[in-house]
Amino acid sequence: MEEIERTKEFIEHLVDAEEMISGGIYEIDQGCPVGIARKKIIGLEKNFKITKIDPKEFRQNPYIKNIQIGDWMIGNIYLSKGAFFEDGKLYVCDARKRDPKSLTAIYEYGYFPENVNYPSLGTIFPYSKWMGVEPGEINTFASFIEEAKGKVLLMGCGLGYVAYMLSLKEDVEEITIVELDPSIKKMFEMYLKPQMNHKINIVLGDAIEFLERENLSMYQYCSVDIWHGVTDMLPFYLKCLLLEQRHPKTKFHYWLEEDLHKGLESAWIQLLKPYLNKEGIERKKGIFIDILNMQSLETVEDVKKFITAPKRPIIKEWALQNSEQAYNHENTVGALIKLLK
Repeated sequence: MEEIERTKEFIEHLVDAEEMISGGIYEIDQGCPVGIARKKIIGLEKNFKITKIDPKEFRQNPYIKNIQIGDWMIGNIYLSKGAFFEDGKLYVCDARKRDPKSLTAIYEYGYFPENVNYPSLGTIFPYSKWMGVEPGEINTFASFIEEAKGKVLLMGCGLGYVAYMLSLKEDVEEITIVELDPSIKKMFEMYLKPQMNHKINIVLGDAIEFLERENLSMYQYCSVDIWHGVTDMLPFYLKCLLLEQRHPKTKFHYWLEEDLHKGLESAWIQLLKPYLNKEGIERKKGIFIDILNMQSLETVEDVKKFITAPKRPIIKEWALQNSEQAYNHENTVGALIKLLK
Protein backbone atom coordinates (compact mmCIF):
# COMPACT_ATOMS: atom_id res chain seq x y z
CA MET A 1 0.00 0.00 0.00
CA GLU A 2 2.84 2.40 0.84
CA GLU A 3 4.42 1.81 -2.57
CA ILE A 4 1.12 2.55 -4.34
CA GLU A 5 0.70 5.83 -2.46
CA ARG A 6 4.30 6.81 -3.20
CA THR A 7 3.71 6.13 -6.89
CA LYS A 8 0.52 8.22 -6.88
CA GLU A 9 2.32 11.12 -5.21
CA PHE A 10 5.11 10.89 -7.77
CA ILE A 11 2.55 10.99 -10.60
CA GLU A 12 0.81 14.02 -9.08
CA HIS A 13 4.18 15.80 -8.96
CA LEU A 14 4.79 14.97 -12.64
CA VAL A 15 1.31 16.19 -13.65
CA ASP A 16 1.78 19.46 -11.74
CA ALA A 17 5.14 19.99 -13.42
CA GLU A 18 3.66 19.33 -16.88
CA GLU A 19 0.91 21.89 -16.22
CA MET A 20 3.43 24.52 -15.11
CA ILE A 21 5.58 23.94 -18.19
CA SER A 22 2.52 24.04 -20.48
CA GLY A 23 1.67 27.41 -18.96
CA GLY A 24 5.18 28.59 -19.77
CA ILE A 25 4.83 27.49 -23.40
CA TYR A 26 1.57 29.45 -23.69
CA GLU A 27 3.32 32.56 -22.34
CA ILE A 28 6.41 32.47 -24.59
CA ASP A 29 5.21 30.91 -27.83
CA GLN A 30 7.05 31.71 -31.06
CA GLY A 31 7.67 35.38 -31.70
CA CYS A 32 7.93 36.41 -28.07
CA PRO A 33 10.75 38.95 -27.44
CA VAL A 34 13.61 37.22 -25.62
CA GLY A 35 13.69 39.72 -22.74
CA ILE A 36 10.00 39.21 -21.98
CA ALA A 37 10.40 35.44 -22.34
CA ARG A 38 13.18 35.29 -19.75
CA LYS A 39 10.95 37.09 -17.23
CA LYS A 40 8.00 34.78 -17.91
CA ILE A 41 9.97 31.57 -17.35
CA ILE A 42 11.49 32.48 -13.98
CA GLY A 43 11.49 29.24 -12.00
CA LEU A 44 11.30 27.17 -15.21
CA GLU A 45 14.73 27.96 -16.61
CA LYS A 46 15.69 24.26 -16.65
CA ASN A 47 12.73 23.52 -18.90
CA PHE A 48 13.24 26.31 -21.43
CA LYS A 49 16.64 26.43 -23.07
CA ILE A 50 17.11 29.79 -24.83
CA THR A 51 20.12 30.13 -27.15
CA LYS A 52 21.44 33.12 -29.08
CA ILE A 53 22.15 31.94 -32.62
CA ASP A 54 25.12 33.36 -34.47
CA PRO A 55 23.90 34.78 -37.82
CA LYS A 56 27.32 34.28 -39.41
CA GLU A 57 27.35 30.60 -38.45
CA PHE A 58 23.80 30.15 -39.78
CA ARG A 59 24.75 31.75 -43.11
CA GLN A 60 27.72 29.36 -43.37
CA ASN A 61 25.36 26.38 -43.61
CA PRO A 62 26.19 24.88 -47.05
CA TYR A 63 22.61 25.09 -48.32
CA ILE A 64 22.11 28.70 -47.15
CA LYS A 65 25.52 29.65 -48.53
CA ASN A 66 25.46 27.86 -51.89
CA ILE A 67 21.86 27.46 -53.06
CA GLN A 68 20.48 30.61 -54.68
CA ILE A 69 16.78 31.18 -54.02
CA GLY A 70 14.57 33.59 -55.96
CA ASP A 71 10.91 34.44 -55.51
CA TRP A 72 9.37 31.66 -57.58
CA MET A 73 5.81 30.37 -58.03
CA ILE A 74 4.48 27.25 -59.73
CA GLY A 75 0.76 26.58 -59.48
CA ASN A 76 -0.27 27.40 -55.93
CA ILE A 77 3.24 26.79 -54.52
CA TYR A 78 5.78 29.49 -53.78
CA LEU A 79 9.48 29.28 -52.98
CA SER A 80 10.93 32.48 -51.56
CA LYS A 81 13.98 33.94 -49.87
CA GLY A 82 11.87 36.64 -48.20
CA ALA A 83 11.01 34.96 -44.88
CA PHE A 84 13.01 36.25 -41.94
CA PHE A 85 13.63 35.77 -38.25
CA GLU A 86 12.94 39.01 -36.43
CA ASP A 87 15.71 40.48 -34.30
CA GLY A 88 15.49 39.31 -30.68
CA LYS A 89 12.38 37.14 -30.98
CA LEU A 90 12.14 33.48 -30.00
CA TYR A 91 11.68 30.60 -32.41
CA VAL A 92 11.67 26.85 -31.81
CA CYS A 93 15.15 25.67 -32.81
CA ASP A 94 15.17 21.96 -31.94
CA ALA A 95 12.96 19.05 -30.89
CA ARG A 96 11.93 19.02 -27.25
CA LYS A 97 13.80 16.71 -24.89
CA ARG A 98 12.98 15.13 -21.52
CA ASP A 99 15.26 15.38 -18.51
CA PRO A 100 16.11 11.80 -17.44
CA LYS A 101 16.15 12.72 -13.74
CA SER A 102 13.16 15.03 -13.26
CA LEU A 103 11.28 13.53 -16.25
CA THR A 104 10.14 17.02 -17.19
CA ALA A 105 10.13 18.31 -20.76
CA ILE A 106 12.82 20.65 -22.05
CA TYR A 107 11.92 23.07 -24.84
CA GLU A 108 14.61 24.50 -27.10
CA TYR A 109 14.21 28.08 -28.34
CA GLY A 110 16.64 30.30 -30.18
CA TYR A 111 16.85 33.91 -31.32
CA PHE A 112 19.00 35.96 -33.65
CA PRO A 113 20.49 39.31 -32.57
CA GLU A 114 19.48 40.79 -35.96
CA ASN A 115 16.95 40.17 -38.72
CA VAL A 116 17.97 37.05 -40.67
CA ASN A 117 16.43 35.87 -43.94
CA TYR A 118 15.90 32.22 -44.82
CA PRO A 119 14.28 30.29 -47.73
CA SER A 120 10.70 29.11 -47.24
CA LEU A 121 8.13 27.03 -49.13
CA GLY A 122 4.35 27.12 -48.92
CA THR A 123 1.02 27.85 -50.59
CA ILE A 124 -0.13 31.16 -52.04
CA PHE A 125 -3.93 30.80 -51.59
CA PRO A 126 -4.50 30.58 -48.73
CA TYR A 127 -1.08 31.89 -47.74
CA SER A 128 0.65 29.29 -45.58
CA LYS A 129 4.31 28.62 -44.88
CA TRP A 130 4.92 24.86 -44.88
CA MET A 131 8.61 24.77 -44.09
CA GLY A 132 11.87 26.65 -44.26
CA VAL A 133 15.60 26.06 -44.07
CA GLU A 134 15.80 27.34 -40.50
CA PRO A 135 17.59 26.24 -37.32
CA GLY A 136 14.73 23.95 -36.28
CA GLU A 137 14.87 21.95 -39.50
CA ILE A 138 18.67 21.99 -39.62
CA ASN A 139 18.96 20.66 -36.05
CA THR A 140 16.22 18.02 -36.30
CA PHE A 141 17.80 16.51 -39.43
CA ALA A 142 21.43 16.78 -38.32
CA SER A 143 21.81 13.29 -36.80
CA PHE A 144 20.21 11.58 -39.81
CA ILE A 145 22.38 13.48 -42.29
CA GLU A 146 25.48 12.55 -40.29
CA GLU A 147 24.56 8.85 -40.09
CA ALA A 148 23.12 8.11 -43.55
CA LYS A 149 25.30 6.55 -46.23
CA GLY A 150 25.07 4.41 -49.33
CA LYS A 151 21.79 4.74 -51.22
CA VAL A 152 19.23 6.90 -49.45
CA LEU A 153 15.48 7.26 -50.00
CA LEU A 154 13.74 10.50 -48.99
CA MET A 155 9.97 10.65 -48.65
CA GLY A 156 9.09 14.29 -49.30
CA CYS A 157 11.15 16.89 -51.13
CA GLY A 158 10.50 20.23 -49.43
CA LEU A 159 13.25 22.66 -50.39
CA GLY A 160 15.68 19.82 -51.06
CA TYR A 161 17.73 20.66 -47.96
CA VAL A 162 18.29 17.09 -46.78
CA ALA A 163 18.98 15.81 -50.30
CA TYR A 164 21.57 18.53 -50.89
CA MET A 165 23.33 18.02 -47.56
CA LEU A 166 23.48 14.26 -48.15
CA SER A 167 24.83 14.75 -51.67
CA LEU A 168 27.88 16.52 -50.23
CA LYS A 169 28.92 13.37 -48.35
CA GLU A 170 31.44 11.06 -50.03
CA ASP A 171 29.88 7.96 -48.45
CA VAL A 172 26.44 8.74 -49.92
CA GLU A 173 26.17 7.18 -53.38
CA GLU A 174 22.67 8.10 -54.51
CA ILE A 175 19.59 9.95 -53.23
CA THR A 176 16.07 9.27 -54.48
CA ILE A 177 13.27 11.67 -53.50
CA VAL A 178 9.62 10.62 -53.65
CA GLU A 179 7.38 13.71 -53.89
CA LEU A 180 3.57 13.74 -54.02
CA ASP A 181 2.98 17.31 -55.27
CA PRO A 182 3.79 17.82 -58.98
CA SER A 183 4.29 21.58 -58.44
CA ILE A 184 6.97 20.97 -55.80
CA LYS A 185 8.65 18.39 -58.04
CA LYS A 186 8.64 20.86 -60.93
CA MET A 187 9.95 23.64 -58.67
CA PHE A 188 12.79 21.42 -57.50
CA GLU A 189 13.68 20.27 -61.03
CA MET A 190 13.58 23.78 -62.52
CA TYR A 191 15.30 25.86 -59.87
CA LEU A 192 17.07 23.74 -57.25
CA LYS A 193 18.33 20.51 -58.80
CA PRO A 194 20.47 22.34 -61.41
CA GLN A 195 22.43 23.82 -58.48
CA MET A 196 23.03 20.38 -56.96
CA ASN A 197 25.02 17.35 -58.05
CA HIS A 198 24.19 14.25 -60.07
CA LYS A 199 23.53 12.04 -57.03
CA ILE A 200 19.95 13.34 -56.61
CA ASN A 201 16.90 11.97 -58.46
CA ILE A 202 13.24 12.84 -57.87
CA VAL A 203 10.15 10.81 -58.77
CA LEU A 204 6.47 11.68 -58.48
CA GLY A 205 4.58 9.42 -56.10
CA ASP A 206 2.74 8.87 -52.85
CA ALA A 207 5.11 7.87 -50.03
CA ILE A 208 2.72 5.39 -48.41
CA GLU A 209 1.92 3.71 -51.74
CA PHE A 210 5.65 3.60 -52.54
CA LEU A 211 6.38 1.82 -49.24
CA GLU A 212 3.53 -0.61 -49.93
CA ARG A 213 4.55 -1.36 -53.50
CA GLU A 214 8.30 -1.05 -53.95
CA ASN A 215 11.25 -3.20 -52.90
CA LEU A 216 13.53 -0.99 -50.78
CA SER A 217 16.35 -3.51 -50.35
CA MET A 218 18.71 -1.33 -52.43
CA TYR A 219 18.37 1.55 -49.96
CA GLN A 220 20.39 1.53 -46.75
CA TYR A 221 18.39 4.44 -45.27
CA CYS A 222 14.93 5.93 -45.66
CA SER A 223 13.82 9.24 -44.15
CA VAL A 224 10.12 10.09 -44.03
CA ASP A 225 9.01 13.72 -43.91
CA ILE A 226 5.44 13.88 -45.27
CA TRP A 227 3.79 15.90 -42.49
CA HIS A 228 3.78 19.60 -41.69
CA GLY A 229 4.56 19.09 -38.00
CA VAL A 230 3.96 16.96 -34.92
CA THR A 231 0.24 17.70 -34.74
CA ASP A 232 -0.59 15.96 -38.06
CA MET A 233 2.18 13.33 -37.92
CA LEU A 234 0.67 10.43 -35.95
CA PRO A 235 -1.59 8.77 -38.60
CA PHE A 236 1.26 8.71 -41.17
CA TYR A 237 3.76 7.58 -38.53
CA LEU A 238 1.64 4.58 -37.53
CA LYS A 239 1.21 3.51 -41.17
CA CYS A 240 4.95 3.77 -41.74
CA LEU A 241 5.78 1.73 -38.63
CA LEU A 242 3.64 -1.09 -40.05
CA LEU A 243 5.16 -0.78 -43.53
CA GLU A 244 8.69 -0.80 -42.06
CA GLN A 245 8.25 -4.54 -41.52
CA ARG A 246 8.29 -5.10 -45.28
CA HIS A 247 11.75 -3.53 -45.58
CA PRO A 248 14.04 -5.14 -42.98
CA LYS A 249 17.25 -4.16 -44.80
CA THR A 250 16.46 -0.42 -44.69
CA LYS A 251 16.96 1.78 -41.62
CA PHE A 252 14.09 4.21 -41.17
CA HIS A 253 14.20 7.77 -39.87
CA TYR A 254 11.14 9.92 -39.16
CA TRP A 255 11.42 13.67 -39.05
CA LEU A 256 10.25 15.04 -35.66
CA GLU A 257 9.95 11.53 -34.19
CA GLU A 258 11.65 12.61 -30.97
CA ASP A 259 9.30 15.60 -30.64
CA LEU A 260 6.29 13.37 -31.29
CA HIS A 261 7.38 10.95 -28.57
CA LYS A 262 7.80 13.75 -26.05
CA GLY A 263 4.28 14.98 -26.83
CA LEU A 264 2.89 11.47 -26.36
CA GLU A 265 4.80 11.12 -23.10
CA SER A 266 3.15 14.32 -21.83
CA ALA A 267 -0.23 12.82 -22.67
CA TRP A 268 0.63 9.57 -20.87
CA ILE A 269 1.76 11.50 -17.79
CA GLN A 270 -1.62 13.24 -17.69
CA LEU A 271 -3.39 9.90 -18.00
CA LEU A 272 -1.36 8.10 -15.34
CA LYS A 273 -3.20 9.69 -12.42
CA PRO A 274 -6.72 8.49 -13.40
CA TYR A 275 -5.21 5.24 -14.67
CA LEU A 276 -3.52 4.37 -11.35
CA ASN A 277 -6.62 5.46 -9.42
CA LYS A 278 -8.55 3.00 -11.58
CA GLU A 279 -10.93 5.70 -12.73
CA GLY A 280 -13.00 4.95 -15.82
CA ILE A 281 -11.11 6.17 -18.88
CA GLU A 282 -13.07 6.41 -22.10
CA ARG A 283 -12.11 4.01 -24.86
CA LYS A 284 -11.82 6.91 -27.28
CA LYS A 285 -8.40 7.49 -25.72
CA GLY A 286 -7.43 4.52 -27.92
CA ILE A 287 -3.69 4.13 -28.37
CA PHE A 288 -2.95 6.07 -25.16
CA ILE A 289 -4.76 3.76 -22.76
CA ASP A 290 -3.90 0.63 -24.80
CA ILE A 291 -0.19 1.30 -24.39
CA LEU A 292 -0.57 1.97 -20.66
CA ASN A 293 -2.34 -1.39 -20.37
CA MET A 294 0.68 -3.03 -22.01
CA GLN A 295 2.96 -1.80 -19.19
CA SER A 296 3.51 -2.88 -15.60
CA LEU A 297 3.16 0.42 -13.71
CA GLU A 298 3.03 -0.27 -10.01
CA THR A 299 6.10 1.51 -8.64
CA VAL A 300 7.89 4.80 -9.14
CA GLU A 301 10.68 2.92 -10.90
CA ASP A 302 8.14 1.33 -13.27
CA VAL A 303 6.84 4.79 -14.20
CA LYS A 304 10.34 6.21 -14.67
CA LYS A 305 11.32 3.26 -16.85
CA PHE A 306 8.24 3.67 -19.06
CA ILE A 307 8.57 7.44 -19.48
CA THR A 308 12.29 7.27 -20.36
CA ALA A 309 12.10 4.14 -22.54
CA PRO A 310 12.59 4.46 -26.33
CA LYS A 311 9.08 4.85 -27.68
CA ARG A 312 9.34 3.51 -31.23
CA PRO A 313 9.45 -0.18 -30.13
CA ILE A 314 6.52 0.38 -27.75
CA ILE A 315 4.37 2.16 -30.34
CA LYS A 316 5.35 -0.33 -33.04
CA GLU A 317 4.31 -3.23 -30.79
CA TRP A 318 0.89 -1.62 -30.33
CA ALA A 319 0.60 -0.99 -34.08
CA LEU A 320 1.43 -4.61 -34.92
CA GLN A 321 -1.11 -5.88 -32.38
CA ASN A 322 -3.76 -3.44 -33.68
CA SER A 323 -2.76 -3.25 -37.35
CA GLU A 324 -6.18 -2.33 -38.78
CA GLN A 325 -6.72 0.40 -36.21
CA ALA A 326 -3.17 1.69 -36.64
CA TYR A 327 -3.34 1.73 -40.43
CA ASN A 328 -6.64 3.63 -40.45
CA HIS A 329 -5.85 5.96 -37.57
CA GLU A 330 -7.28 9.42 -38.21
CA ASN A 331 -6.71 11.42 -35.03
CA THR A 332 -3.86 13.91 -34.99
CA VAL A 333 -1.72 14.32 -31.88
CA GLY A 334 -3.38 17.66 -31.18
CA ALA A 335 -6.86 16.13 -31.30
CA LEU A 336 -5.84 13.20 -29.11
CA ILE A 337 -4.25 15.40 -26.48
CA LYS A 338 -7.43 17.52 -26.33
CA LEU A 339 -9.29 14.36 -25.38
CA LEU A 340 -7.23 14.21 -22.21
CA LYS A 341 -8.38 17.60 -20.97
